[in-house]
Amino acid sequence: MAQRDSGMNRPITRRDFVGGVAVAISGSLAWRWSEAQAPVAPNKLPQTQAVPYPPVRTGMRGSHVGSYEVAHAMRDGARWGSPEETGEDYDLIVVGGGLSGLASAWYFREAMPDARILILDNHDDFGGHAKRNEFWDGDRMLLSHGGTENIQDLRRYNQAGRRLIKALGIDVGRYSEFHDETVYGSHGLTRGVFFGKETFGVDQLFGAEGQPSWREFLARTPLSDAAQEELTRLYESSVDYLEGLNPEEKVEFLQKTSYEKYLLETAGISPEAVSYLWRSSTWAIGLDAVSAWVATGESWPGTAGLGVDDYIETGAVATEESLFCQFPDGNATIARLLTRSLVPGVAPGNTLDDVVAARFDYSALDSGDSPMRIRLDSTAVNVRHRGDPKSADEVEVTYVRGDQAYRVRSRRCILACYNASIPYICDEIPAAQKKALSFAVKAPLIYTNVLIRNWTAFARLKIRGVRCPGSYFEYIDLTEPLNLGGYRHSSAPDEPVVLRLFRAPLDPRMRGQSAPDQWRAARAELLTTTFEDFEQRIRDQLGRILSAGGFDPARDIEAITVNRWPHGYAYGHDPETNQVAWMLDELPPERSPWIAARKPFGRIAIANSDAVADAMTEGAFRAAHMAVEALVKT
Repeated sequence: MAQRDSGMNRPITRRDFVGGVAVAISGSLAWRWSEAQAPVAPNKLPQTQAVPYPPVRTGMRGSHVGSYEVAHAMRDGARWGSPEETGEDYDLIVVGGGLSGLASAWYFREAMPDARILILDNHDDFGGHAKRNEFWDGDRMLLSHGGTENIQDLRRYNQAGRRLIKALGIDVGRYSEFHDETVYGSHGLTRGVFFGKETFGVDQLFGAEGQPSWREFLARTPLSDAAQEELTRLYESSVDYLEGLNPEEKVEFLQKTSYEKYLLETAGISPEAVSYLWRSSTWAIGLDAVSAWVATGESWPGTAGLGVDDYIETGAVATEESLFCQFPDGNATIARLLTRSLVPGVAPGNTLDDVVAARFDYSALDSGDSPMRIRLDSTAVNVRHRGDPKSADEVEVTYVRGDQAYRVRSRRCILACYNASIPYICDEIPAAQKKALSFAVKAPLIYTNVLIRNWTAFARLKIRGVRCPGSYFEYIDLTEPLNLGGYRHSSAPDEPVVLRLFRAPLDPRMRGQSAPDQWRAARAELLTTTFEDFEQRIRDQLGRILSAGGFDPARDIEAITVNRWPHGYAYGHDPETNQVAWMLDELPPERSPWIAARKPFGRIAIANSDAVADAMTEGAFRAAHMAVEALVKT
């Protein structure tokens, strides 16, 4: 679709505004719809008087401009001499205000109720990857998640994690109460597949993937007859492609073989069929680097007949409780509940129901009279003991805010930041531990949210989400219809809604390389891709998919927020093979460097998703609890 048709040349100030200084100063929106008067809308105040309210900021979010430059400069050798002494003294300083950092503060306060705690974070908002994207259409709030999405499986939370979830007032058994399955179901919406011309030579959309049978569905697609037969066999039969091997041999083979190689060489299907199955955003890597063992755990096509289910470690604790729960802004609700629990003056209310629509007062996060403070836009550049780490009573932390370095003291410190950044921040950590920390390479991700005028095109096309193998964005989905407290999701096709788009920014030229190498290349690309580049891709792909339903990207797109995460998913890394441990049972403890990496050092402990090689919220909580347990003994 030509740019003049997609809306890229609309005479509005949006692109200049969201990419520039105005957003960084005020946090207000320059969109025409944001000027409407809303009872609780953060953009109601004049731009010069508005208290910054990061959730409503659009454009490039996630790792936004201003959040990473100091850290990159530190990595490249920059140092900040003569920091200004703040005179502050705390019982605990936490470096990193994501879910692990917030949970660390919560567990520490649980153990020491009168503790003074400071959290430092380099972003302009708390929560880390648990990012809230908040849009306004007149006086109506519309929410989506910009990162961490849900409580995927409550059984995976250990006792301490479940205790925290309960203390925050979260009852996952209520999910069916606020999840309205009738919104899309009453219109007969299904999940479809978009065949893009880049991969399949044509642009064609098909709804109801796999229905009424895989054979009948595939017969309508542009795939060749041979590829259709291959895919039908994979989906509808339970062939044991490893017949002749015992279960232990099968597991070993699957762990050492990529899913792509398994499909091509073991299952014997063609590259054309593999291109249909290709997915990268699920695990932030392609089928060339995901093991067939992971595919088996995910029940992907071609693995149903292998007979190794008893060997798949779920990490679940037996329970009768409901397993899944999602909130309108994803796990940003958990971050908000944690923050309000730690700093009660930041928002009214005390329940799950009232936190979703609550307006947070960001000026209260770092109030001088509070024993718990969260200091945003503050990048830690040096953490060290005051004296010999074996006997020191204090830790001093230097952080940079604006152009000024500051120094603050504490009796303990938890590093709830990326493992790979810790050797630069804390030089006194032993060399062997630094090496273990450096093995952590995170997978980059892009979570994009687009506010659209209505979802009538989806209703006409009978789809609620689309998988797009080979396209720039691999998945597009309407937000889940969740109604919680005072928040109400769109209930009719003529109402505005947020559309989610997902992408793992992998370079096709890197296929076949190790996952860490692919991620490093993808990170470099991600940090050089402009918001305008993303916008053009968004408008083009949505126009091609939805135009048959009457969607016009120039008319129907109201707002765009691109959440880029150069350091996204955390995974384990095998130092012997230079491969990623996709499931933790793939590596024995002696080859699990994250165990050595998280070892407490004097009065410093480490808590982040890297510390447990688990990108899930339960992993962040588990790491936080371990770090606090180690420190309260000192």
